[in-house]
Amino acid sequence: MNHDEDSKVGEDELSLSEFLVPDTTEIKEIKSIYENEYEYSEYLSEIEISIAEYYYNYNRKLTDKDVIKALKNIKLNRDKQISFFEKALEKKIVKSLVEPLEENLLFDHEFTLVIDYVLWVIDNRSWIEDKQAYVKWITYVLGFFSEEEEKKYERQFKRFARKMGISGAQVDMLLMKKEMADDFFDEEDIFGESLLEVLDPDEIFSEERTADDLETGFFLMNDDEKFDFLLDKGPDYVELVQDYVTELAEKEEFEKIQDFYKKFNEKNKNFFPLHFIVGSAYLNNDPALAISYFEKTLKATEDSEEFPPEMREELKRYMDILTKLLLEEATEKVEEKVVESKKSKRSRKSGKKASKNNSKSEKV
Repeated sequence: MNHDEDSKVGEDELSLSEFLVPDTTEIKEIKSIYENEYEYSEYLSEIEISIAEYYYNYNRKLTDKDVIKALKNIKLNRDKQISFFEKALEKKIVKSLVEPLEENLLFDHEFTLVIDYVLWVIDNRSWIEDKQAYVKWITYVLGFFSEEEEKKYERQFKRFARKMGISGAQVDMLLMKKEMADDFFDEEDIFGESLLEVLDPDEIFSEERTADDLETGFFLMNDDEKFDFLLDKGPDYVELVQDYVTELAEKEEFEKIQDFYKKFNEKNKNFFPLHFIVGSAYLNNDPALAISYFEKTLKATEDSEEFPPEMREELKRYMDILTKLLLEEATEKVEEKVVESKKSKRSRKSGKKASKNNSKSEKV
């Protein structure tokens, strides 16, 4: 047995309770680590990183319930050796906690409060109708998703959140975007009272917020009301325009997209974001048409300071790639037709020969 194997066996014989200090009367009186999360961030981060990494790299079917069961089992059996834990996620979380506990011992009661806090965070996302609400969120926040996966998650999250009456600013807070993501373990930002208040479902669904927020009210409208609202307010709500057009494309309601595009342009001349949004909506359905809308985007932004030169160049490169793909596709179709035509001619010739041979046989 080599050194690595010895080390692995030795680690598996450890238990978390070996690093937990017996509680004092004062420690037992602590009810929660809420508002003191920063003091326990090294343990919280190990748990959440383990969950996100396990979901992203090993098991995309992992649900919030699976995580809850794992955490409860770890809490209940913290006195057991690591080898006791058979499930991969449980073992991963337990092993990740050994090093921080070795460096900074915790009271036993504090450890249970750390686990309870993560369980509370999971429950705090139960308002999202997804069995993987927490799992996907923490994977997104910790930056495990690819750029494409991240954008997809944001689109889905925003669409659902707005339907539930959450404003754009609150959505950004819930997603922990921008500077909040950069300072993930900053005491005031990530674990501070302001964020936790935003995460309170009672506040999220308050009627007062919904009534005062046009962006929220949009998702309470029927299709005709959305159409009229965006014709009037679209330039101020570009993201809603994008969501609306994307949703129509997903339902393959391209005639409605054309109707909206025509009427919107009549009312809002040279609004280049719409050209780009509609072009993106047609990418899978009609690439050639998509290119035409991208060309309109470029033309509309020739003298616009709002559209940076580097974005124009990027769009041009994108259009060149699409054009090349379309040409290749067209060439392949022409070649296929030529081959089919030749096969058809050969087939007809063979048929004529067979017919002549049959005639000769009959005469004989």
